[in-house]
Amino acid sequence: MNGYSETFRGDVSPWEVDATEHFTVAYYYEKFEAATWRFLHQSGVDPAKSRTTEGLTHYKNELRDRDIYRIETALINAGDTPTIAHKLFNAETGTLCTTMQQTLAGVTLSGTPVAWDGDGREERSVPGDDASWFPSCCDMPRTTESDWAGNLSLPGYIRRFSTANSFILSAFGMTPEYMTKNRTGISTFEFQLTFHSQAKPGDMIDVESCVAQLGGSSMRLYHRMRNAETGTDIAGLSQFGVQLDLDARRPSRIADDLRERAQTMLPAA
Repeated sequence: MNGYSETFRGDVSPWEVDATEHFTVAYYYEKFEAATWRFLHQSGVDPAKSRTTEGLTHYKNELRDRDIYRIETALINAGDTPTIAHKLFNAETGTLCTTMQQTLAGVTLSGTPVAWDGDGREERSVPGDDASWFPSCCDMPRTTESDWAGNLSLPGYIRRFSTANSFILSAFGMTPEYMTKNRTGISTFEFQLTFHSQAKPGDMIDVESCVAQLGGSSMRLYHRMRNAETGTDIAGLSQFGVQLDLDARRPSRIADDLRERAQTMLPAA
């Protein structure tokens, strides 16, 4: 397996499918979190001491209801801030669906790293105060959303960013009603996730979002999460996606009127 070991097997349940009619991004992170725990345990370190500092995820092929899949994991950068890589395959077809590079703190991993043969990280700017920031989530984690170390779980973060996504899209007219009527959705193809601190059950969380870039059918949205009580930065997510025609399962051009509204929200050049 070229240095990779299998760390998870599963199937897509009906309740794990979102409005875009494919596997919900938060559930990918739920499975990657489980794969990480197994990999660290098998590597002889205490998984409860680890925390994620960065995650780079590329969604390459869809998983849909009833699909079966497996995850393989390997060490790609050893040391005190190691990076591990996950590859998620459609177990029926063998198609590579998703990759994730996950940088950790709190644990040390030794050994010979595997050469990474997937997508690299493209540096993307973080929008500043000149962007049109919109309040997009106001929430607090419950104890049932904790990971095994007592912090907010990875899918718990992603669920809140997904909610934020719906609010920033609605701000320029891509509302739930619009997408339902026009049979469109947003299909994400890249996440750049950065953690500055950890959220725990009971913390009050605020998320603000903005439109960072705009293409013909594509867009980049940026979400920043903060502790509402202390103002501490918790996490930031740079999200690239395309408007998807739900019937053709292909990208479709963003309508001109929506594009015009979204352009007014872009940061100053």
